Amino acid sequence: MMLQALIAYAEREKLGDADFESVGVRWLISLNRNGQLAGDPIPLAENPNDKKPRPKRLVRPKSDPDFVSHGRSYFLCDSLERSTVFVEDDAKREKRRVNQAYFVSLIEEAAKDCKVESERLQALAGFLRDEARLADLYTRLTAAKAKTSDNVAFSVDGKDLLASPELKTWWKQKNQRQREEQEKIESVCLATGQFGPVCRTAGFIKLLGEDTKLISFNKECPAFESFGLSQAANAPVSITAEENFRSALNVLIDKSRSQGLVFNETVHLHWTRNPEVRDPFDLLTTADPEAISALLKSVQEGRNYVGLEANAYYAMSLSGNGARIVVRDWLESSVREVEASIARWFRDLTIIDPEHLLPKSDFSLWGLLATLVPRKSGKPDFEKLAPQAATELLYSALNGGALPQPILFAAIRRHQLEDNKINPARLALIKACLVRSPNRKETDTMKEKLDPESKDRAYLCGQLFAVIGRLQLLALGKVGASIAERTYGGVATRPATTFGPLFTKLPAYLKKANTRFPGSGTNKQKELESLSVRVEALGGIPRTLGLEQQGRFALGYYCQLAQYRTDRAEADAAKKAEELADESN
Repeated sequence: MMLQALIAYAEREKLGDADFESVGVRWLISLNRNGQLAGDPIPLAENPNDKKPRPKRLVRPKSDPDFVSHGRSYFLCDSLERSTVFVEDDAKREKRRVNQAYFVSLIEEAAKDCKVESERLQALAGFLRDEARLADLYTRLTAAKAKTSDNVAFSVDGKDLLASPELKTWWKQKNQRQREEQEKIESVCLATGQFGPVCRTAGFIKLLGEDTKLISFNKECPAFESFGLSQAANAPVSITAEENFRSALNVLIDKSRSQGLVFNETVHLHWTRNPEVRDPFDLLTTADPEAISALLKSVQEGRNYVGLEANAYYAMSLSGNGARIVVRDWLESSVREVEASIARWFRDLTIIDPEHLLPKSDFSLWGLLATLVPRKSGKPDFEKLAPQAATELLYSALNGGALPQPILFAAIRRHQLEDNKINPARLALIKACLVRSPNRKETDTMKEKLDPESKDRAYLCGQLFAVIGRLQLLALGKVGASIAERTYGGVATRPATTFGPLFTKLPAYLKKANTRFPGSGTNKQKELESLSVRVEALGGIPRTLGLEQQGRFALGYYCQLAQYRTDRAEADAAKKAEELADESN
């Protein structure tokens, strides 16, 4: 079904042209009718005002990239190194001369057959064979900071050769003759179910700058010839079907790269069978608060979000393994089902925001991933992220499935290692992992804010630890390393043995707090006693806490501190405590 969905997308977007393809072109070289430069190379961009403008999309004659890679080239539009021998490494020069010779030979062949364009084509061929004129071009390209891999198009006497109707017709006829001359292998196409000619080799797909193939077999390998079949005939796909799904993948990969949907060398694609005004996938990356609010409200009221109709929805994650594409994940659903899953995703993420004291849901996918890794030079060090983490997080959001335990482990680990325990995005992710856990029990607390009736021992222990930390702040003010910074990891994993030493310090803290802020120590003593009684009624402080229990401990700790921020008296006392230095320091 995956290939059929890609083929349908290509047909919808009219991508499967066997003779022409859309490609990014960075430069236009303009010549006069005598084959001399008419000026400096002209930069081409989709939007010149962008900070990093993308090359302009132009339609060029298509050739099999596998064919091009063996000493040949594309027609009329190719990289600077293949078309003009503009190279940085002299070792490549002779190799690229072979490519350029083929590039020029195609131009001269077309010049013989195309009367209207013959003079302009001959001028271009003459320019490309003139070393002095090319040297002048190299100087101008270097000044313009052109890259050897940049694609270039040509105009002669003010006429863009790529737009020439006569040259387009000539290229179509040339390709048709070549197809008719090739040996035909006939079989049933795996994608369409139709009998007819199938590809001998599949074309390249540009994945993260590398030429890769979705259908590929080792050359001259007997293991793949046991039925008398060779190369791509082992997975027979018609020429048209292969053109369609390859074109679809190239376009979707390019779109995903422009949207920033590349993570850990994996690109995430998404599309619908019919065009949609708004794709619910966008909410995962933008986390637009108003749009998320509208989505949650629409699901709550049982109506469609922004008028989304029944429509097939597809998502796909790809990475490369050498010259082959690896399909990491595949989702086939409907827009409405994905919409409902994403609504549930944001609902599961919802947690109290300690800054604004309101429920917060608008966490972007990449913002959540950033909380799983340390920072390097002020930015998240995504190289430390587990390879599959982004894909697993994405598909959990799209299909409503459980989050794997390695993501929960990474979130808890970062929470324990970092001094800042008030990180809403990380706690929201921990909460979502626990809400979706197949091990969840009715007594497990998963509310977006402090649960005053919780019967979860791990959650209550987190609350208890937060109260002790607040008591220390009231008693001593802002110290070099707080209890949370020094002992959080131990308390969150081995509470029975770690709480003991902390309890011995409470009498001194209570007395000091009452001295600095009359009544505050007494209030904290009541909170400690209340929580201790509740924990004792559930079996006492646990000896150890498992992974999910550590997550609930973190939620209890976080929600208790967030609750303190909602209390004006607590907030004022904490602020004054941080400003007043401990007299004993």
